[in-house]
Amino acid sequence: MLRWTVHLEGGPRRVNHAAVAVGHRVYSFGGYCSGEDYETLRQIDVHIFNAVSLRWTKLPPVRPAIRGQAPVVPYMRYGHSTVLIDDTVFLWGGRNDTEGACNVLYAFDVNTHKWSTPRVSGTVPGARDGHSACVLGKTMYIFGGYEQLADCFSNDIHKLDTSTMTWTLICTKGNPARWRDFHSATMLGSHMYVFGGRADRFGPFHSNNEIYCNRIRVFDTRTEAWLDCPPTPVLPEGRRSHSAFGYNGELYIFGGYNARLNRHFHDLWKFNPDTSNMSFEELLELQSRVVTKTHKQLVAGNSTKKQGSRPPVQNACVADKHRPLEMSAKVRVPFLRQVVPISKKVARDPRFDDLSGEYNPEVFDKTYQFLNDIRAKEKELVKKQLKKHRSGEEHEKLQQLLHRMEQQEMAQQERKQQQELRLALKQERRAQAQQGHRPYFLKKSEQRQLALAEKFKELKRSKKLDSFLSRKRRRNAGKDRRHLPLNKD
Repeated sequence: MLRWTVHLEGGPRRVNHAAVAVGHRVYSFGGYCSGEDYETLRQIDVHIFNAVSLRWTKLPPVRPAIRGQAPVVPYMRYGHSTVLIDDTVFLWGGRNDTEGACNVLYAFDVNTHKWSTPRVSGTVPGARDGHSACVLGKTMYIFGGYEQLADCFSNDIHKLDTSTMTWTLICTKGNPARWRDFHSATMLGSHMYVFGGRADRFGPFHSNNEIYCNRIRVFDTRTEAWLDCPPTPVLPEGRRSHSAFGYNGELYIFGGYNARLNRHFHDLWKFNPDTSNMSFEELLELQSRVVTKTHKQLVAGNSTKKQGSRPPVQNACVADKHRPLEMSAKVRVPFLRQVVPISKKVARDPRFDDLSGEYNPEVFDKTYQFLNDIRAKEKELVKKQLKKHRSGEEHEKLQQLLHRMEQQEMAQQERKQQQELRLALKQERRAQAQQGHRPYFLKKSEQRQLALAEKFKELKRSKKLDSFLSRKRRRNAGKDRRHLPLNKD
C-alpha cells in the first residue's frame, strides 16, 4: 500500500515551476507565486532539496564576472521545462510578465552550479510556456505549450539532440494529440505518454471555452507516429498543472487543477501500459489467476517455499477470493468526531495593550534605547576583530557583518527621518486646519517626493551630491545595458 511518510515545511511556495532529481537531491527552478514581482527582470532562483537530511537550501544569486555586465543567467519565469542529461540540466521556454515567453536554451551544471547558453542550430521552436519536456537517451523532446508569436495552443513535437545541439521539427504520423498546454509527457521505454492539459473546445486559439482531456495519448519515438490508446474502464478527471513520473514501467499522475470544476486535486493515479491493451475479459482472467494464487499462499500456506522465507499469515479470513486483502480507504467518516481542543497561544504586544498604557513613540524609543547601545558595542567589537584579522576567510566574514550593521543603522536613521518628516507635516496641516484652512493630508507619493528633496538637500549640504549622482548614473547605465540585444557572434 502506498502512503505518505514525511511532510516538510520551508520549501518554495510555487506553481508551474520545473524540477529534476540528481541523486538524492532535487533541484527546483523558478515558478509562480502570488504576491511576487514578475515584471522586474531578476535572476531565476534555484532551490535544492536534500532527500537525506530533508532540508531545503537556496543557491545565492550569480555575480557578474565583469562589473557592469549582466551574468549569463535566465530571468525569473514560470511555465518552463527542465530535463537532466548526464550532469547538465537543460532549461527551456517559460515566460515573464515583462519579457514574455522565451526560446533560449540554458544549461546548468549541477557540479559547479554555473549557467551557460549552448550554441544551437536547426529549427528552433517558437517561444512558449506550458509545454512539456522529456528525455530519451541524449535527445530532449518538446511537446505542446502556448506559443506567444502565434497566440495559440500548440501540438508540435520538437527534439533537441544534445550531442550536436541541433533542433528538429518532427513531422508526425497518425492522428495527432489535441493542442494543449500545462500537460505532462512521460517517457516509458521509447514511447512518450501525454496526459491532461488545458485546451480549447473549438481549436488551437483560446476562446475561453476550456476543456481538460482525461485520455492518454502515446507517441512512438521510433516510428514518429501517434498511437491510439484504448480507453480504460476507470479514468481520472481531466486536469492541468499536475505532475507525472514513470516507475517500474508504469505511469503515475498526482494532483492538478480543473478550472471548469474549480477544483484542485490531491489524488494519485497509476497507469500500466502492459494491461491497457487487454480486454475486460482478459483483465478479469488475469485478476482471477493472481488473486487465487495469493489466496492459497495466505490461507493454506505454500509448501514449496524456500527455507528462511517469511511464514504464512494465519487466521486470514477472506469472504471472497477476488476481494483485495489490503484495507480500503473508502470508509465513511463518522459524523460526530472526537476533536481534541488545542489552546492557541496569543502573543501580547505591549505597544498596543491597554494594560501597558497609551503608545507613545518617544517614550518607547527612550525605553528601548539600551538596544542601540548594545548594537554600538557590538559594532565596535567587530571593528576590533577586523583589525586583528587582516586577510583570509574570517576577514571577509567580519567585513560582511560590519557592512550589514552599517546598512541596518543607515536604514534605521532613514526611517527615523521619514517619521520626523511625517510628524512635522501632520502638525503643520493641523495648525492650518485650526486657522480655518481646508484639511488636507499629503499622499504617499507626495511624501516620497518631499523625502527625496530633503535627501538631496542633505547630500548637497554634505558635498556628496556629485558622487551620489555619478553612482546613480552608472547603476542606470547597467540596467539599460541589460535590455540591449546580445551580440551572439
